[in-house]
Amino acid sequence: MIINRYLIRELAMPLVTVTAILTVIFMSYNAVRYTSDAAAGLLPADTVIYLTLLRSLIAIEVLLPVALYLSVVLGMGRLYSDNEMVVLQATGISELRVVRSVLWLSLAVAIVVASLSLAVRPWAYQQSYFLKAEAEADFNLDKLEASQFYSAEESGTVIFVERINKREKRLEQVYFFRIKNRKVDIINARQAWQPVTDPYKSPELQFLDGTLYQVDLDGTLDLTLKFGELSVLLKPDDEYLERYRSKSAGTRELVGSSDPDDMAELQWRLTTPVTTLLLGILGVPLSRSAPRSGRYSKTIVAALVFALFYGLNVVAKTWVEQGVVGVIPGVWWPHVLLGLLVIVLLLWPALRPRIRS
Repeated sequence: MIINRYLIRELAMPLVTVTAILTVIFMSYNAVRYTSDAAAGLLPADTVIYLTLLRSLIAIEVLLPVALYLSVVLGMGRLYSDNEMVVLQATGISELRVVRSVLWLSLAVAIVVASLSLAVRPWAYQQSYFLKAEAEADFNLDKLEASQFYSAEESGTVIFVERINKREKRLEQVYFFRIKNRKVDIINARQAWQPVTDPYKSPELQFLDGTLYQVDLDGTLDLTLKFGELSVLLKPDDEYLERYRSKSAGTRELVGSSDPDDMAELQWRLTTPVTTLLLGILGVPLSRSAPRSGRYSKTIVAALVFALFYGLNVVAKTWVEQGVVGVIPGVWWPHVLLGLLVIVLLLWPALRPRIRS
């Protein structure tokens, strides 16, 4: 019991450290990504914070298994480097018992990962889609620059301005494109500006001297309109906000669905705790090293193994989404390969003498 607690403690400490480092790196990456949109006027500053937190919450389901894997490799590497594993083996503590201790820690992390994948992931995606659509519907025209396209992907809006009259705060030769409620609006106007409106109402864009081309995607009511002045409300597409997406759908909604995207998403969520368990156990045989060889001697090998597995995992999910493979083998075959690798590496010390003979 004392040995088990000691091993778990030695692995839990680097787990917390590695998780914190990976989370900070990922949050920094997302913050830079969304800050660039904010600088271009596509997102308000407070939305950047919320989107960064939501995206980081989604990423933890991947970062935690990676952190556990690296913590096992690093923690066990230190035990080998400092001869502690030699001492443990001399006192009758086999590698199987070490695996058992790692399995308990991996199981605890897998439960957290399963909760994140099955419940938190769809909620976070739903919130991020809504926030981004709401934010991108409100262009901050003061930050636009001339001769550049600005695309708000989530809200389906694109704007291009040839010139900007900064003294009058007006845009000149404006091209505006938007998809909303099954209609495509294309506006070509001589000028545009954003009037001061009630902050509690939807923002609007005022166009002067131009043409509106409205294309009905259902093919019934196309429209061409020349105007002197035209006001367009910059609110998000209702259809976009209500659109069904596999990533934001509840896990119960995905069960039983025959849609390839739904099947891929459901299997992805179900495989994350399995990934956590396999990676945690895999770290034990991968950390084997000679005494005094250095605690980081197997880190590069471990990183390469994970990179290969993660790449295969992404390929498997893509194949299911594209209908290349069905529910079986689905996204499970990389985990089967990883499981076989774990078994071979754990049994390798016993198999090696037989192979040589």
